Amino acid sequence: MPRAIGANCRLLMIPEATYGTAPAGDWLRMPFLSCDLGAEQPLLDADVIGVGSSRDPAAPFLDTVTVQGQAVVPVDLVNIGHWLRLLLGPPTTTGTSPNFIHSFGSGAAALPSNSIEIGYPDVPNYDLCTGVRADTLEIDFSPTGPATATFGLMGQGSTRGTASSGGTSTSAAYTAFNKAQGAISRNGSALAQVTGARLTYANGMEMVRTIRADRKVEGVDPGIARTTGQITARFADTTLLTQAQNNAPAEFAFSYTIDANRSLTFTLHEVYLALAKTPVEGPAGVEASFEFRAAYNATATRMMSAVLKNQQAAAGYA
Repeated sequence: MPRAIGANCRLLMIPEATYGTAPAGDWLRMPFLSCDLGAEQPLLDADVIGVGSSRDPAAPFLDTVTVQGQAVVPVDLVNIGHWLRLLLGPPTTTGTSPNFIHSFGSGAAALPSNSIEIGYPDVPNYDLCTGVRADTLEIDFSPTGPATATFGLMGQGSTRGTASSGGTSTSAAYTAFNKAQGAISRNGSALAQVTGARLTYANGMEMVRTIRADRKVEGVDPGIARTTGQITARFADTTLLTQAQNNAPAEFAFSYTIDANRSLTFTLHEVYLALAKTPVEGPAGVEASFEFRAAYNATATRMMSAVLKNQQAAAGYA
């Protein structure tokens, strides 16, 4: 009897026209590294006295269904745009074929939802999660290795079956970014001596639990968006230290670039740094790690922008 293995698993995704309802049609097949999105329904103890003739408990009962998890995906040229749409909303697209510029922005009043199916064809078994929204994004920057992104997901419901709902799935050409293509700038100038950085964006999602016969949540609502992170740099100058001491904002951009028409850039328009120590930990170089927080910028009219340049037409992220 076959056993499920990760190498054969599939992740399919499609935007929903109606929240919590999986559309018919041909879904998108997405590259991924890992995914633990799915439904959990805990058992609760029934502390009832007098049911039996001993101290043994009464039968437990199932509580509310929670659909939650994370997807770790490669930062690639086309597919990452579908995840950014789920996180930030549809982009504004400019340019002409084959060079398009997709601009995503933080703070949207309403966010889309997707249906996501995790398929285990060896069994066969297919876990269809509906009403899925993206709550968080985390990206690490370092000098070497593959570029990956972790998306925190929340959904409304999940059903399992023996057949896929994805129709004849389609997939985009796969071109991955890597960390060696990364760069960080401050106020438009390259930031030197950076050894690592982390960027975390959160939509502040809240699961709305109401009294329902199906035990699902009513929905997932966005709250205050926040962008935080950390920049670690060799202590070669006082640029970041002075900014932190003065509590002065600056614009930071985190990017991956293949060429002029293929790139991904996250711009934080107003960033504040926490004051950091410069510890001496032996004879090696001295490093300082600065925690940061971003805020709404009146000129940019948003806290964060994500600009993706690729060959995907506007309809692909609608």
